[in-house]
Amino acid sequence: MEGTSNSQRKGLPRSLQFQRMERVVKAMQHPTAGVPVRSQKLFLTTVPNAFTGNDITEWIMQKLNVKDSAEALHFASLLCYFGYFFHVTTNGAVQIKEDNELFRFQAPYFWVSTNWTTGNTEYAIYLMKRTLRNRQRHGLEEHEIRALEDLKKKLLHQWDFVTMQAEAQFRVLKDRKKTDKTIIDSQERAFWRVMRPSPDETSVLEMDIRNDLYTFRSMRRDEALKRRLEYLQQALSNRVRTKSSQTHQSLCVFFEVFSDYDPFLGHCPPSNPWLTSDTDRWNLMQPLVESPTQLRVRRWAFNCKELLSDPTGVREFMKFCKAEFSTESLNFYLHVQEIRNCPLSQMKHKAEAVYREHLAPNAPQEVNINDTTRTKIIKQLENPSR
Repeated sequence: MEGTSNSQRKGLPRSLQFQRMERVVKAMQHPTAGVPVRSQKLFLTTVPNAFTGNDITEWIMQKLNVKDSAEALHFASLLCYFGYFFHVTTNGAVQIKEDNELFRFQAPYFWVSTNWTTGNTEYAIYLMKRTLRNRQRHGLEEHEIRALEDLKKKLLHQWDFVTMQAEAQFRVLKDRKKTDKTIIDSQERAFWRVMRPSPDETSVLEMDIRNDLYTFRSMRRDEALKRRLEYLQQALSNRVRTKSSQTHQSLCVFFEVFSDYDPFLGHCPPSNPWLTSDTDRWNLMQPLVESPTQLRVRRWAFNCKELLSDPTGVREFMKFCKAEFSTESLNFYLHVQEIRNCPLSQMKHKAEAVYREHLAPNAPQEVNINDTTRTKIIKQLENPSR
C-alpha cells in the first residue's frame, strides 16, 4: 500500500478533520504525557501494547479539559470509528466505555489519510493472505467472502499477481515472532474494517456535501464572495434585455430567410447530392472557388458575418478593400477573430502580435482608433480575454 504525501492529503475530503484528530492521537502516544500503554493481563494470556477504556477516558478529560465523561466517551468513540485505535478482543466494535476493555493504537502507516488511495488490488491481496492462514482464527466473514469473489471477477487479468503477492506476504509473516504477528494482524483487520466496512455499517470515507460546502465557505469566504461579485457584475453588463416574443419572431424570420439555402429544405442547384449521384454541388461549394454561385453571393448580402465566414467571401471582400486602400481594417478584424477562437495558452501571444501589427504607434497596418480606446486596450493586454 502506497502512502499519501502531504501535498496530496490537502486535497482529500475531510483533510482538516484528519489533521486535527491526528494531532490529538499523537499527543495520546507521547511516551510520558500520553495514554499509558503497557502489557495487559487478559485471563491466562498477556496482551502487549494495550490500554483500557478507562485510560483513554481519563486522559481526554484531563488533557483536553473535558468535564463531562459522556462527551469524553463520545470523542474517544469517534477516534475509534476513524480507525486511530481499535478493540483488541472485539472485532468491529467502536463504542468506548469506561471499563477494562483493551484497545491498541493503530500504526500511522494504517491511518486512513496515509493510505487514501488503497484500491481493489491491495484488498484482494489482504483477503487472499487470510485464506492461506488458519481458518479458525483468520477465516473470512460472509461479506468478505462475497467481496473476494467479486474481486476475482474484476481482477481476473492480474489474479496471478494477487496470488503471488499474498503468498509472498504470508511467507514473510510466518518468519515473524508470535507477538509481532498478533499485532500486525490486528492492525490490518482494523484498517480494512475502516476502508471496506461490512454492508450494514457506515463508512468514514463518505462525505456529506453540506459539510464540504461549509468547509469551503469558511476557509475561503472572502475569496469566494469576491469571485461571485465579479461574476454577477459581468453577467449584468452582458445581460440580454430582449423580450421572448421578439426572440421568437427573430427565429421565425431567420428560418424563413435561410430555408432556401438549406439543401434539406429548399432547392439545391445544380442538383441535390443527397438525392442524386451528381456531385457537382460539392465542387461548387468548396471553401475557395474561382466563380461562386449566385445563391452563395446572395447569402453574403445578409450581413458581414455571412460574408466573412466564407473564405471565398473574404477573398472577394479583400479585393474590394485593396481598391479602397483599407485592407488593414479587414486584416485587423480577421486577426481579432483568430484570438477569439485560439487556445487560452496562445491568447496573450496573439493579442500582443495584433497590438504590434495594428494598434501600436507607427504599426505596419495601423487602424484608426481614438486615444481612449487605445488606452483601454493597452490596459487589457495585461490579462487578455475573449
